[in-house]
Amino acid sequence: MNGTAAPRGDFDVVVIGSGIGGLTAAALLARCEGRRVLVLERHYRAGGFTHTFSRPGGFSWDVGVHYVGAEVTRPGTGRDVLRAATGGALEWNPMPDPFERLVFPGFEFEMRAGRQNLQDDLTRAFPAEAASVRAWLADIDRACSLLPVMAMRGALPRPARWAIEAALSSRFRLASLRTADYLARRFADPRLRAVVGARWGDYGLPPSQSAFLVHAVVTHHYLEGALYPVGSAARIAQTMGRTIAAAGGEVRTRAEVDRILLRGGRAVGVRLRGGEEIPASAVISDAGARATYLQLLPEEAPVPFRAALRQVPRGTALVTLYLGLSASPAALGVRGENLWIHSSLDQEAPWESRGRLLDGQVSQAYVSFPSLKDPGARAHTAEIIAVADAADFARWQDTRWMRRGEEYLAVKERIAEALLDHAERRLPGLRRLVVHRELSTPLSVAHFTGHAGGECYGLPFAPGEARRPWRSARTPVPGLFLAGADALMLGVQGAAVGGLAAALGVAGPGLMRRMARAAQKAGAVPAPPSARAAAA
Repeated sequence: MNGTAAPRGDFDVVVIGSGIGGLTAAALLARCEGRRVLVLERHYRAGGFTHTFSRPGGFSWDVGVHYVGAEVTRPGTGRDVLRAATGGALEWNPMPDPFERLVFPGFEFEMRAGRQNLQDDLTRAFPAEAASVRAWLADIDRACSLLPVMAMRGALPRPARWAIEAALSSRFRLASLRTADYLARRFADPRLRAVVGARWGDYGLPPSQSAFLVHAVVTHHYLEGALYPVGSAARIAQTMGRTIAAAGGEVRTRAEVDRILLRGGRAVGVRLRGGEEIPASAVISDAGARATYLQLLPEEAPVPFRAALRQVPRGTALVTLYLGLSASPAALGVRGENLWIHSSLDQEAPWESRGRLLDGQVSQAYVSFPSLKDPGARAHTAEIIAVADAADFARWQDTRWMRRGEEYLAVKERIAEALLDHAERRLPGLRRLVVHRELSTPLSVAHFTGHAGGECYGLPFAPGEARRPWRSARTPVPGLFLAGADALMLGVQGAAVGGLAAALGVAGPGLMRRMARAAQKAGAVPAPPSARAAAA
């Protein structure tokens, strides 16, 4: 990866953005099709939300990938995508079991790896609702069965796509329910509703606003436990970058795309900020649906849903407190599991009160320990994350990074103190271990990614989102394809399969067969945590 400009006409495909979706699309086209692909990244480091940053003392943190479901090591498309794109060079370290703790006033619930373990643990804790727990897991399977259809619809003729969607109409209705409505109808005990809905921070919308589909996908993703990339999430971009380079491609940083070029209504390349034009037979955008359709394409491009897309609310924004520690957080009684710390059973309260964050009030936070998850970590670290309202930071949006003024610094200090206090109540002694701390806000995310308002999960996955015209790798512009979370689903695996969908648009359905062969050649994969536990 470097910043060296390539001669005009050197590349078959240009990819805008080096997030997981863009890199996956580029790596699959490189490895399985022999295409020469140029990936263009506006930041000085490739990887999007997979990149890491370091500070003196050996401290290093991931900015977006905190864990990945063990589903990525189980046979199927999700595993094949990552193995083919990385050449099998990406290693996964199983998280401890339980891999998460859901903390509520007066009780906690441990998330253990294994579908049967989850069913048994919920049934043991809520025996009167055993049948409802089984029905919930079955409905999760039904909703998740739509993902292959969604991923492939951009590559299917319209009549075939319409026929398939008609045949699955009942599943689409289930997927489009509000999560809150589903949970209220399925479970009587408010504690059970709180437990199954507690991890909505993984997809960025509380139960009252999220589609059941995204709740189901995230729940299913972690049924067999969780993993963490050995060497940090930065290894994802590094391994895919090598795959791209091996086929004569390149990942260029500090290369911001200003416009997608059209000729005769077809995408034929891009123009960089500064004027350089790069031709290509196909363009893949991993910049997100908003940026692609509303900023990068000229107004004359035939995008019939522009007005509707402009009305979609901004997605979730977060604040993250990065901590460098003087000693292992194992002294606090943790082994590397994540903690979701809630002040009440009410899963709507953290969203409704997110505007009070600037006043130092926190009602829900996620706590992660990167150094306990990565066997290659050089120093001890922790992260505390909470939902924020991007509008609260708008007054500083015209200021420069690292030069936003004393008022902004004071606000950050108040938020950092509140997050530490919130975590300290469950992890007494955490504050004493802190030797370095810094807080990122939605402005930081916007600065590095270009996502306005610090939108970190892409377009919000609200009810009905699965059938929106922009939720597809195929765009109304011939030669232009959408990759990443907005093309399919959020998360590491969702964005990666969104990259696959874009690559299918370029190469055709035969790519699936070649990808499966490439994944098989990449070698064996480690067993997921639940399988290891059973073997032991």
